[in-house]
Amino acid sequence: MGFRHTVLFSLIVGGLAVGTVHAAPLPPPSPNGEKGQAIFEQVCMPCHGINGVGDGPAAFFIGSYTSPRPSDLTAGVFKFRSTPSGELPTDQDLFRTITNGIPGFMPPFVGLTAEDRWHVVEYVKSLFPGFKEEEGEEVEPVTVGFPSVPSTSESIQRGKMIYFQFECDSCHGPNARGDSALFQAGKLKDSRDLSIRPADLTNLPSFKNGASTHAIARTILTGMDGTPMPSFADSFADQNEDIWHLINFIRSLSASSHP
Repeated sequence: MGFRHTVLFSLIVGGLAVGTVHAAPLPPPSPNGEKGQAIFEQVCMPCHGINGVGDGPAAFFIGSYTSPRPSDLTAGVFKFRSTPSGELPTDQDLFRTITNGIPGFMPPFVGLTAEDRWHVVEYVKSLFPGFKEEEGEEVEPVTVGFPSVPSTSESIQRGKMIYFQFECDSCHGPNARGDSALFQAGKLKDSRDLSIRPADLTNLPSFKNGASTHAIARTILTGMDGTPMPSFADSFADQNEDIWHLINFIRSLSASSHP
């Protein structure tokens, strides 16, 4: 089966250092969904359930009456993507999530061979017909670019202004701890009508979609489908530097809150 187009990036900023992004290993010539199903039923079923709808025996221990719960992989709603909001993830997006896990909720599965992880990707895609319908089509990932603004006090102050300008505080709160009035009033819901808490932006290691500068930019630009977190791609389309000011501000919160 064909794999959709994805863009490989050569640089990533993690912590305070610049490193190299290593592309995900190439998939095997014929990724096998049946092999992927066997692996899924062995290691993914406890949370995602035997049919992938997010009702495994461990699901309600993760989130009984609140989000996040394990994803319903049959619904076609994926939070962690490099593609525009409303689009399905690329194969490498799925591979990245399986490989890296989700801090605090889903373990990384680097213990599986890369080939086995690709088999699981193929099986996950079989659970939602939309992947089959889009097979062979190219969905361009959102262009993230490379950090272009040093993290200076001036940049951080500019980022703070942008945080309030775009009303990030309405969900994440004025102190960015995820305790806004909307959350406290129970008005923030996910696509399954479960109450959901916005990310505590002062706790960098807990960021579910990755905490590197590049990963934070990807989250801001693509949004997190199925949650109240929208895409801000349009907001930053003509303000390329502003996204890096905002990220510098976000990253400074963790440094000041967790010395």
